[in-house]
Amino acid sequence: MSKFDLIEQTFLGNLDELIPISLWKHYPEIDRTPEGLAAEEIKFHKEFDHDLLKISFHGRYPVVDWGCEVVYDGAISGSTTCTSFAITQSSDWETLEPLDVNDGEFGRQIRAVELIQEYADGRVPTLATVFDSPMVADKLSKRSLTDHLDESPEVMENALDIITDVMVDFGRATLEAGADGIFLASQHSTRASISDEHYEQFVYPFDKKLISKLRSKAKFIVMHLHAREEGEEIRFDRIAKTPGIDAINWEDQSANLSLLDGKKRFGKGVLGGIDHKGVFRTGSADEAVEQVLSAVQEAKMRRLVVAPGCVITIDTPPENIRIVVDSIRGINPWAKEWEGFS
Repeated sequence: MSKFDLIEQTFLGNLDELIPISLWKHYPEIDRTPEGLAAEEIKFHKEFDHDLLKISFHGRYPVVDWGCEVVYDGAISGSTTCTSFAITQSSDWETLEPLDVNDGEFGRQIRAVELIQEYADGRVPTLATVFDSPMVADKLSKRSLTDHLDESPEVMENALDIITDVMVDFGRATLEAGADGIFLASQHSTRASISDEHYEQFVYPFDKKLISKLRSKAKFIVMHLHAREEGEEIRFDRIAKTPGIDAINWEDQSANLSLLDGKKRFGKGVLGGIDHKGVFRTGSADEAVEQVLSAVQEAKMRRLVVAPGCVITIDTPPENIRIVVDSIRGINPWAKEWEGFS
């Protein structure tokens, strides 16, 4: 079975001879050029041969063309940060204008997709990472989004419409460049990150629009629900009812929702099981294997892609990554030892 078929069948709920695994990380500094990012993504996949290649553009790619200054400051996530912001007060949102995603920083990410696809086409399905519009707005304004929503709700609705249209254009362009699907990331799915009222008005409708606009061209759409703090409550049921999502990824090893419960409530595919901030990063190889195999047993194998809850830190020991991949590859779902875990 090809990796494409494996992922497709997994999302459909069909168990085959392998449990798929997906891995992703940032490549700081190197990822600022299309050639650098493509070379690192290809190198990483050649080393670990994972079944779903999420293309990890640097963490501030959507805000550069609107005027943010971006650097890598040594974060263990490998992501970039802003040193200056395009939006410093709520009135600045009135000046926000649409962008041509084929130029500038957006265009560089599209070129990276093209280069990666020269390697990945027919070998491994790929997902282009697209941020939802509230996440982009937060990064544009030094995480002042909720304040601006209170101060200027009508202006913010217009700004989020503009950002959503740009992110739809970008998502479509990555799919036209060869990506098989979209990894749609949201940082406002938890009750700690935004109020229920703001979520219903300024987050969910725009996420729903993004998904509906990209669905027809994407073979897969995976939704990533980011939780900043351990134990955060995710609005999972609201998101799980959204049409067009094939799988959901969240920090299941630290959030207040297990993989098994999420799978039962969603009824479709889930990505998770790797404690990327815990023993996967800081423990021994044996501890990393013990943790992920326990997670697979607890979550059951059907509809599961073993994956980190978020980006793998750049200081994660390569030997831990290797042994976890090998341990997942060593699972025979039909073996007696795995009876009862399907």
